[in-house]
Amino acid sequence: MSTTNQQILHYGRNLLQCRGYNGFSYRDISQKLGIKNAAVHHYYPQKEDLVATIFEGIRQQFAEDTARMSGSGCSAREQLQYFFDFMLKEFDEGRNICPIGSLIVDFEELPDKVKEQHLLLMDDVLAWFSEVLKTGLENGEFKFSDPVDTRAEAILETLLGARQLASIKGRGTLERSISLIRSDLGWKDRPSGKRTY
Repeated sequence: MSTTNQQILHYGRNLLQCRGYNGFSYRDISQKLGIKNAAVHHYYPQKEDLVATIFEGIRQQFAEDTARMSGSGCSAREQLQYFFDFMLKEFDEGRNICPIGSLIVDFEELPDKVKEQHLLLMDDVLAWFSEVLKTGLENGEFKFSDPVDTRAEAILETLLGARQLASIKGRGTLERSISLIRSDLGWKDRPSGKRTY
């Protein structure tokens, strides 16, 4: 992948997670890179092509990261904490909205190929949450009584809302929501030390 293409994807994702689908244009990207709009269109003829590719990349990275954690023997708590830490890191880097949340407002108006990638990412995240929660229950790391799939959806819903509100009220909102999720899972102690995956 060329450097220009990587930069287009990078700035496209940043703008998407700060402004939403309809909140940026190719002009915003070309100005940041000091290139003409036509150069962006060369790689991605339509905006839907760019955003679908961004989501494909996010899904691929998510699959690689979660597989690496699972393969390295991380506990369910460590895996879930990795996700929380990742959300906080993205927020600190100025990406105020998570990828899934970035398309919700405009969802009904989105091109089909973008909707498809958005829903696939959401399914990937929910499936991973469910698997981690199931493992955590079986190993005694978590304690909750509702079905695993229901709890996975509740966690995602909480994080989506917290990420949106944190863009107005600050990082503490996201931190408190994460703390509540942990508490609701019967998880009172934070894993000691940091693990490299």
